[in-house]
Amino acid sequence: MIGLLFMAGISVWLAVVIYLCKRIPRWLGMARFTKAAQFLLFPVLLILPIADELIGRWQFKKLCEREAVVALSSDWQGVKRARNASGSIINLNGYTIRIREQSVKYVDIDTGRPFLEYKGFHHSGGVLMDRLGLGLGKSISCWPPNDSHVLNSVNMDQLLKQGK
Repeated sequence: MIGLLFMAGISVWLAVVIYLCKRIPRWLGMARFTKAAQFLLFPVLLILPIADELIGRWQFKKLCEREAVVALSSDWQGVKRARNASGSIINLNGYTIRIREQSVKYVDIDTGRPFLEYKGFHHSGGVLMDRLGLGLGKSISCWPPNDSHVLNSVNMDQLLKQGK
C-alpha cells in the first residue's frame, strides 16, 4: 500500500512539474527561448522536493567531520572521580534541515573542571522525511569515531563509580 501511495505521489508531482514548466515562462512574459526555459526548469522543479534533503545531508556530513571530535584535557590522568555533566539536546540554526546537537561532558569532581567533552549530531531528514513523516521517525546520528576507545582508555566506568 505504501508503494502505491509513493508511486501516486511521484505521478502527481510529475504532472505538477510538467504543468509548471509550461506555465512559468508565460507567467514571466517570456516571448523568446520559452522551450529552453521549459527544458531548464524541468530538472530543477523535479528535484525541488528533495533538494533540502540533498543539501542538508551534505551540510550534516561536513558538520560531523568538523565538530564530532573528542576533546580530552591534558591533565586527565589526575582525575580520580568523575560525574557526567552532559547538557540537553539543542536545535542548531543555519542549516537546511533540522539538526540537533547533543553535548557530552565529564567533570572531575575534585576540581569541578571538565576533562572530557564531545558532541554528537542527529537529523531526521528534510521536509518530506522529517516534517511530513515519510522517514517514519528514523533519525541519523554521528558521533566521534573514537569516542568509545577514548572512554575505555580513560576507564570512564571506574571513574564514574568512584564519583558516586
